[in-house]
Amino acid sequence: TMAEIVEFVKANNVRTIFSEELVSPKVARAIADASGASCETLNPLEGLTDEELASGADYLSVMRENLDALEKALA
Repeated sequence: TMAEIVEFVKANNVRTIFSEELVSPKVARAIADASGASCETLNPLEGLTDEELASGADYLSVMRENLDALEKALA
């Protein structure tokens, strides 16, 4: 299955593979490495740490960070 995904990524010029903070990035990194894509992380919000919450992170700030990552990947 991973080989098929790698071929799809290459054939469709996918430049970025995304993973989530709460999931191991091993598979995403392996696909990115094998295809020449970069690997970035999106925050699903459920995993905000106490430190992030104390610094003012909230739904909108996290989604803005995710949007920035998506925009960068699509540029």
